[in-house]
Amino acid sequence: MQKRAEIKVYGRVQKAGFRDFIDEIAFNLNLNGYVKNLDDGTVQVVCEGEEAAISELLQKINVTQYPIRVENIEVTCKEPTGEYGTFELIRDEDLTTATYERMDVAARYIREMNSNLCQKMDSIGGKIDGLGGKMDSLGGKMDSLGGKIDFLGGKIDVLGGKIDSLGGKIDVFGGKVDSFGGKIDVLGNKIDLARVEITSEIRISRESLRSHLDERISVIERELTLIRAKVVT
Repeated sequence: MQKRAEIKVYGRVQKAGFRDFIDEIAFNLNLNGYVKNLDDGTVQVVCEGEEAAISELLQKINVTQYPIRVENIEVTCKEPTGEYGTFELIRDEDLTTATYERMDVAARYIREMNSNLCQKMDSIGGKIDGLGGKMDSLGGKMDSLGGKIDFLGGKIDVLGGKIDSLGGKIDVFGGKVDSFGGKIDVLGNKIDLARVEITSEIRISRESLRSHLDERISVIERELTLIRAKVVT
């Protein structure tokens, strides 16, 4: 809803860049009208536009921000006339006064820029500190990880030593097994020789026994032949 507001602002509001401050806000809120200084030391604002925009203007101009200090605001609301096509800053004072006020405006903007810059620097400093803290934390974690790796390396070295010791014992046992195998081979060779000798002796004894038996059988057969001949005669 369109409204018209006639505003009178009391306090330290002249020669402080307050009109430029209001002009910028009104421009951003798309309000039409004007702002000017009055002879009683107050600032008059007449504006037309959306009711919400006028309410926001009243909220934003009620400030205490060096060199501006608003002490009171009087507002009269009316129906809009549509007589203004834009928002205007009216300067009725002499050139010297206007120049001083513009210098105050410039100083205010410089202070605002410096304040914003300081805030950004503080923010950057905070982020750098936060990053430094994270780097320190990461460094601590890396140190802790390095300690764990060293500890694990020590255990691996101990395990390697045990494996080497076990390997040495296995080598000794293998040597004993090889020695025992050699002895078994020697014993096997002796057994083979004994078996050959026994087999040879058995064969010789068997042949000798067969020859002896053959001779005895021949003798017996001859004797039987003689006996049979005597019986017949």
